[in-house]
Amino acid sequence: MKILHLISSSGLLGAERVLLEIAEYSKRTGLEVGIGVFQNSQNPNLELAEVARRQGLNVQVFPCNGRFDKKTIRMIKDHMDNSGVQILHSHNYKSNFYAWRALSNNNIRWVVTKHGRRFGPKLLIYNFLDGFIVRHADRVIAVSKEIARKARLAGIDSKKICLIENGINLDRFLKNTASNSIKESLRIKKDALVVGTVGALTEEKGHLYLLKAIPKVVQKFPEVIFLFAGDGRERPNLEKTASYLGIKDSVIFAGMRKDVPQILPILDVFVLPSLNEGLPMALLEAQAAKVPVVATCVGAIPDVVEDRVTGMLILPKDPQAIAEAIIMILSDKKFASGIAQKGFERVRDNFSAEKMASKYLSVYKELLS
Repeated sequence: MKILHLISSSGLLGAERVLLEIAEYSKRTGLEVGIGVFQNSQNPNLELAEVARRQGLNVQVFPCNGRFDKKTIRMIKDHMDNSGVQILHSHNYKSNFYAWRALSNNNIRWVVTKHGRRFGPKLLIYNFLDGFIVRHADRVIAVSKEIARKARLAGIDSKKICLIENGINLDRFLKNTASNSIKESLRIKKDALVVGTVGALTEEKGHLYLLKAIPKVVQKFPEVIFLFAGDGRERPNLEKTASYLGIKDSVIFAGMRKDVPQILPILDVFVLPSLNEGLPMALLEAQAAKVPVVATCVGAIPDVVEDRVTGMLILPKDPQAIAEAIIMILSDKKFASGIAQKGFERVRDNFSAEKMASKYLSVYKELLS
């Protein structure tokens, strides 16, 4: 069985980590797996390609100029023909479009994973067009019930839609412990409390509301540090907001990090203040690292976080609620330890990479049978 994953990547984010987990598991079970990554002329990020190669996966880079590059379509088509690809698996808007065009007039099966969409007027248009395009796919994988519902509303045949929730490799997070060297590298005092978040600095991640919660937390815990791991177009606005709120000394914008499994253990609280989500890998990873979490009740997050049992669940756009949840966790170590352990058990039992990838393999086998 020969599979080609296709993705337009701007860094090693949630969709990319899902792809890598599927690809690694598929390879271990004897499938021939390739990863096709666009080298976008405006944002030539090849981090995914580099990581995939280090993990022994076959990688093909497709140069791409603009939103519609006929040469790129031809390159994808030729690559599939020459390598005998049987299933093309695309991830998100751009790769779905190029997969649709490259698959015309051949018998290769097409699988799409819908990881969730981002905000913005332009992206609303892309989402509308994507709903039309992926109707032509053989299977559409939704990572949450809400995404599956939206896929049906977009006119995709319900018989084509499969729900497969994201999963992670717990071993990557269990072996790490809190390290003073990580704190030193981030210029965080050895005994400082650390509240952190991991993810692209984009509007739908809700970081603005976390910033607005910080003054209240700092009143109670003056030495607490808030760590933002990730980068994105909202970073300048967030940095300006931190200065305006007078909390600049309490906030660290660490940029893109390749050592998230090592960073998570230094956190006393992980916060995910998202306004829109599918099933966020960053949340699963934090719980796998046994960090107590605060998260908004959007997307599939309530399937993972049960309020005051496996974490703290709050409404989006509510700085007051974010602050109160953080303060509660920092004030009660026994409570924090309890929800962290229960959160870990929920992820271990329900959101493993092996369970997720085995479901994808079942879809592949069904299509080829």
